[in-house]
Amino acid sequence: MPSCSTRMQLSNKIRSPGCRGGQFRMPDLALDLRHLRDAMLVAQHGSLRRAAEAAEISQSTLSRRVQSLERRLGIVLFERTKIGCRPTLAGEQFLRDAEFGAEHLRRVVGDIAFVRRGLVGELRIGVMASLAQGPLADLLTALRERFPKIQVTISEGTSQAHAVAILKGRLDAAFIVGEPRLPGCDTRHLYDEVLFAAVPGNHEFASRSHLTWEDLRDETLLVMADGSGPEVEGIIVRHLSTLGFRPKIAVQHVGRDNLLNMVGKGYGLTFAANSILGAAYPGVRFVPIEPAEIVSWSVVWPKNNANPALKRLLELSVASASSTLRARSPATIASRSSIRDLRLDCEKAGKARRAA
Repeated sequence: MPSCSTRMQLSNKIRSPGCRGGQFRMPDLALDLRHLRDAMLVAQHGSLRRAAEAAEISQSTLSRRVQSLERRLGIVLFERTKIGCRPTLAGEQFLRDAEFGAEHLRRVVGDIAFVRRGLVGELRIGVMASLAQGPLADLLTALRERFPKIQVTISEGTSQAHAVAILKGRLDAAFIVGEPRLPGCDTRHLYDEVLFAAVPGNHEFASRSHLTWEDLRDETLLVMADGSGPEVEGIIVRHLSTLGFRPKIAVQHVGRDNLLNMVGKGYGLTFAANSILGAAYPGVRFVPIEPAEIVSWSVVWPKNNANPALKRLLELSVASASSTLRARSPATIASRSSIRDLRLDCEKAGKARRAA
């Protein structure tokens, strides 16, 4: 227990900075963290001299810092004796709570360092393409593997919806068709894909090695209302519409999987990029179209977006785009043999997954 003289000092210290006219006043909490660290060292070592040696400062400097902390808090932290120092009851409680707060502060500072480096954080991404396989799927897999503490939220929608979300700050980045030029945004081309016709397995087209656009003229063509549906509809119109003729386009308010399931049930034909060919859809065959329709994909993001996690995504997207271009150029993708090989590779991968 503190001595009588120490209790008197404690009472005076509390009344001086913390009380005025017998009324309690909040102490000045503009603390120097070095002073707090030094007080913890004194409590740990039980001696001003040993604490000063541990802190590699003079004993007088450490003593002044502890006294300054006591004045700011309005309490006596230590009972000083000839053999050392020990915390007072008030000091013991303060230092115990302060240690908890200091540890929390250290964690917060450490977390902020990770956030600043883009190792921890959040990313809001807009997509239109399938995540079954392909460059976008590989990119997001790499992001998850290399930066597991980045929380990713994915939104699927149309190019127009993603553009609006980017401009309003609701998305950090969007992977969309073409190379849009949005105000205040940067765009980077990533990769190209080929469109295939998705036909019912019992349709006469299912056994064909390839189709022409003219072959599809009289078919019912299914497109999604959302996602890449508007872009696919535009491609159909460009290839098949003529003066006085418009192809039969049925807009469906379903996702990509159910659209392909509708094809398998015989409701019509649709189109799919090669990134989806590895997935299994019962009763659906994917047939190349000639001349090939190349679909370009880009990533777009706001120039003023300072999210460090976005920087990591863009770094990975550059590496992904480079490897994709080295593996298959647009000219090579468009060749008949390359399309056939691509289809066979995807069908083999799909059969392997189903067998597993």
